[in-house]
Amino acid sequence: MKIDIGSSNKRKWLVIIGIIVATLIFNTNSVSAQDGELLFQQCRACHSIGQGKLLGPDLLDVGKRRDAVWMKNFIKSSQTMVKIGDAQAVELFEEYNKLVMIDYNLPDAEINAIIKYIDSFSTEGTDNGEASSSAADSLAAVYLATIDTEGNRVRGKEIFMGERNLKNGGTACISCHHVNTSESIQGGLLAIDLTKSFSRNGGLPGIKGILEFPPYPAMKDAYQHAAITEEESIQLQVFLMHADEDNVISESSLFDLVKQGIIGAMILLVIISLVWFKRKKRSVNYDIIQRQRR
Repeated sequence: MKIDIGSSNKRKWLVIIGIIVATLIFNTNSVSAQDGELLFQQCRACHSIGQGKLLGPDLLDVGKRRDAVWMKNFIKSSQTMVKIGDAQAVELFEEYNKLVMIDYNLPDAEINAIIKYIDSFSTEGTDNGEASSSAADSLAAVYLATIDTEGNRVRGKEIFMGERNLKNGGTACISCHHVNTSESIQGGLLAIDLTKSFSRNGGLPGIKGILEFPPYPAMKDAYQHAAITEEESIQLQVFLMHADEDNVISESSLFDLVKQGIIGAMILLVIISLVWFKRKKRSVNYDIIQRQRR
């Protein structure tokens, strides 16, 4: 049986379908724009856009230096590109102390959203952000001069050691990390020693990025609902900077430690030998049996 739909009903349905399609298209575009900024948050520990180098390069105008396909492949697995000998990937790997970038096996749509977000900061001209990077370096010097105070160093040490509670209730750094300083006690061994973290991670920008945007899964989970405040971040940055500079474990002290260990081992062997020679060499009943025989 054929149902005849009136022309007015047809127009009504066409209008409704058109509204639905337009809404879907609008929402898709809006979400993509928002997602690019949101997704980039996981990159902020290692990269900035126009604020200078962190653990990795400044991404301002990266679209002028790399094509979209290369960027997409690099984001998904930088080490794969290094291993196949991609010249640009190898150059970056060498330039940034062979730090391994985490693989982000994201859908193409999400990677495109990140690239689009980065490109939205693109500058005019062809300087590829060099002027911005130079300005960022100058700002970093001013920033260091402002925060490098004895008060910040002391408070940073107290936060690291757990002597001062984090404002949002986060776990003290010493629970997982250790730092060699004259004032420190033995820290946790669950994560890497942070004594040389300042120089290893590119100075203040790298430390700041890791503290405020943790890239490591365990650290991210620990501070997801207990973020370190900007003030606490500054104090920890200053403490780690001085811990790196004042590293109390030098090559000479390591040699002394090994030497003392060897001397201690030799003394222990002598003591063991003396005790060993005085040991009872026969059974307890041996003397009794000999007396009975006589």
